[in-house]
Amino acid sequence: MSRKFQSFRENWREVSPFLIFCVLVFSASDFMFGLDASLFGSLQALPSWLHTFGSENPAGADLTPVLPTLRKSIMNSIVYVGRLVGVLIFEPFAERFGFKSLLVFLSVLQTIAVVLQLSAHEWIQFTVGRVISYVTIGLIEACIPSYCAEIAPPGLRGFLSGLFVPLQNASAIWASGMCTAYSTETRKIGWLVPVAVQLAPACITLSLVWFTVESPRWLVSKGKTDDAISALRKLRTKEYSASGQVEAEVELITRAIEDDNAVVGGRWIDLFSGSMWRRTLYTMIMFIVYEAGGNQFYNSYGPSFFVASGLGSKSFIYACLVQMAGTIGSLMTILLTDRVGRRPLCIFGSTLLVIWVTIIGALGSKKDITTNTSAQNAVVASFVMLLWSTKLAFATHAFIVTIEMGGSRMRKKLMFVGALFDVLSSFAVSFASPYVVTAIGAKIGYIFTFISGGGLIFSIFFLPELRGRTLEEVDELFDKPRFRWGWQFQGAKTPISQGVWTADDAEDIQDKPEEIVRSKAF
Repeated sequence: MSRKFQSFRENWREVSPFLIFCVLVFSASDFMFGLDASLFGSLQALPSWLHTFGSENPAGADLTPVLPTLRKSIMNSIVYVGRLVGVLIFEPFAERFGFKSLLVFLSVLQTIAVVLQLSAHEWIQFTVGRVISYVTIGLIEACIPSYCAEIAPPGLRGFLSGLFVPLQNASAIWASGMCTAYSTETRKIGWLVPVAVQLAPACITLSLVWFTVESPRWLVSKGKTDDAISALRKLRTKEYSASGQVEAEVELITRAIEDDNAVVGGRWIDLFSGSMWRRTLYTMIMFIVYEAGGNQFYNSYGPSFFVASGLGSKSFIYACLVQMAGTIGSLMTILLTDRVGRRPLCIFGSTLLVIWVTIIGALGSKKDITTNTSAQNAVVASFVMLLWSTKLAFATHAFIVTIEMGGSRMRKKLMFVGALFDVLSSFAVSFASPYVVTAIGAKIGYIFTFISGGGLIFSIFFLPELRGRTLEEVDELFDKPRFRWGWQFQGAKTPISQGVWTADDAEDIQDKPEEIVRSKAF
């Protein structure tokens, strides 16, 4: 087997326990992301929360209060303004202060946000707290994968940077489980406890971040080469360090940064010129399909949709099942994507998504849905499989492929475009869904069928297979020729033949530094 496709097991030989510690500490903040994103969908169905922030039920004052459509739309959508702010400030903050300082900042910000929510008596203050919390979410979704990718050995970057997806789903199960426990509680404690739990990951992260190391790449970019070597020695095994590979790896990082600084380009306008405009377009499509293909609809309204369909007594149990399926799907994806490839998983997942959202639209809109047990079970099963399928498709691969398509100089800017369309798509679905559901009910599933179908067509014809490619190879693949069908990327030849960085390259670095840097650089 070539060095380019080292076994998954062999890649772990370069990993030290301290690297795992650093990844876990930073990844703890993913629980902030997953808890908030999943929790609010369940809160909207909790009697205790509705008694505090809802309005009188038109069907009778003695019934559980309801959340007016306009208020529901605002509370679910305005938070994405905060997420957009987080996305916008990530790069300048991280470049100037580093990842550790950023993690401290977002942990403190999350603590303030949760305190605002816990002390709220009006829905406006609660929403302000969530907007601030979503600033941290915007920071987290860019910070954690980037940090993990920069400290990981080359062969494990995909796995460790994609680890945030199953962790988010695990925290979503936690959130659904808490809401299940308080599903019949009418006192304020019924919503105070689930919201207060969001303080736990913030406090854990804030207490442990001081024991981690800064990204070696960031340290090198600030001229702190000795600190970068020291950090990398902690992140790699003793055998790896003793062989001199740490110094060689830092040399590669240094040369890569020098090359990036020397090359004219990397401007925002470059996203829409040359071969980059197609990569920018592909990024937009992936994130739109990811959020607008039914995933965001469930995250925002899943439990309340179950209640409206006559499944109120078991809505929180179903929510737990859905999130468990999502966790399994995301774990399967990060374990399979480097072996099977991006395109097969996206095609398979998108095909299933079309099936599930069509079933939801067809059976969920039946007039007897509140009494038809078979139709109810089919709708629940479709929601469970929907979240599993979206993890196989673009929930994970939108991030992985976007970073890959960015090549050596444009990956951060391309990731910004992805995060921007992630936010815009989430906002659109969250704001419009209550009105659409009020007008056509479960037939909203047909809208998601159309969007998911577009994702399937994109996966088959256009999605590039970049598994195992280096950043420089990606630029070659898109530039020569300017257009390839998705399946033509697999096996395409490029002038760069080197694989993943190994001990042999430590000896070659003196003879072929430029070749190695161009093929191995972060």
